[in-house]
Amino acid sequence: MVNSISQIFAFLLLLLPLSACNGGKSVKTDIGAIESCDSIPDGIKRLVRAVAENDTAGFSALVSYPLSRPYPLHDIETPEQMRAYYSVMVDDSLKNVIIHSIPSDWEEYGWRGWSLKGGDYLWIDDDLYDVSYVSAREKMMLDSLTLRELNSLDSTLRSGWKPVMCLKGLENGAVYRIDSSRDSDGAPHYRMVVYQAGTALGGKPSIVLQGHKEIEGTAGTTTYFFTSDNGIKALYEADIPDGSAPKIEFTYPDAAADSIIPVTRAYWLDLAR
Repeated sequence: MVNSISQIFAFLLLLLPLSACNGGKSVKTDIGAIESCDSIPDGIKRLVRAVAENDTAGFSALVSYPLSRPYPLHDIETPEQMRAYYSVMVDDSLKNVIIHSIPSDWEEYGWRGWSLKGGDYLWIDDDLYDVSYVSAREKMMLDSLTLRELNSLDSTLRSGWKPVMCLKGLENGAVYRIDSSRDSDGAPHYRMVVYQAGTALGGKPSIVLQGHKEIEGTAGTTTYFFTSDNGIKALYEADIPDGSAPKIEFTYPDAAADSIIPVTRAYWLDLAR
């Protein structure tokens, strides 16, 4: 009986390295399928290899900066930031999808480049320019930052809203925040809250406008339209195809001309300190 148990134990010990080998071979085989496929671009092959080897420097070199993250997370501006943030964004779930992907998981979408599994994870052209996947850790960070933002607002502006973006006027120093909510029928609703330069961001805003957004064209250009109770209108084009500087266009009922406000992306909590 003792000899039988010893033989079984010895057999199991022999299986362990074989299992480890097979596990390693599986990853190598998946990567090999990508790397040996002539129709897959070199950028994707380098991306898969970098993720498989946890090569943060190699991964960061493939990214087109800034790499956006959902607001109020900060965008990733430099390779150094990407290396530090890598483990937050590329968690085990995303890593497994990438390293176990096969050529048919990748699809080309014309000028938009290539996407992994229909755009649910990432987009890559010459460089990796969008990661649509949001990791579990990022979701926790988003929840925490959202709560902090809303709690910093005047109490009348908090209930039922979620932050979408924050903008700051390049010339006038005013702060513009866009928030979203849901109407009673579940449809999305948006507002723009305006704070003139020098106004306390935790106090009452100068203007509150209500509105909606529209997404148009193959490029998915997003435009926000807002109107205040006294007839002031604002238009903000979030995605500008020609790459020009973003701006908000205000129309006043009794003004002869529109007011064009150049803006830049900002972070509310950075400004509200």
